[in-house]
Amino acid sequence: MDGMDITDLDPAEVLSVSHDLPHPPAAVFAAFTDPDRLAAWFGPEGWSVPRESVLLEVRPGGRQRFRMVSDADPAQVAPVHATYLRVEQDALLEGREALPGPDGRPLDQHVLVRTEFLATGDGGTLLVLTQGPLPAVVHAGAAAGWRSSFAKLEALLDRG
Repeated sequence: MDGMDITDLDPAEVLSVSHDLPHPPAAVFAAFTDPDRLAAWFGPEGWSVPRESVLLEVRPGGRQRFRMVSDADPAQVAPVHATYLRVEQDALLEGREALPGPDGRPLDQHVLVRTEFLATGDGGTLLVLTQGPLPAVVHAGAAAGWRSSFAKLEALLDRG
């Protein structure tokens, strides 16, 4: 998947979720790239990211590591092992995420994730996340998870 762009994937295997935020792109971008802020919102409702698990090297080739933990059952853990491919300050994050195996270790299977921070005319941000390849059967659940996460993100940004 090296050198492959999300636009090279079969559209049937690509998920896209967008969310309008009444906050400027710099604030939204910071929520993705500052470890304290990411830990405060990332993951769907019912999941948390322990701050001590977060490592963000926000540069091409840098690592993105953290784990989501189920609030109801802390034994349920979803690790994230990704590498940043493109970083454009306040505008774009692209990465390649290794899918976790049953033991939580990264597999050789990857998905591409592209997050765009598009300025809107009212000073806000249209956040557009595109991810794939993912089988169409998981799109609805993944989209629901991202929407739930983005609601947590918005609440964090609203608090300042």
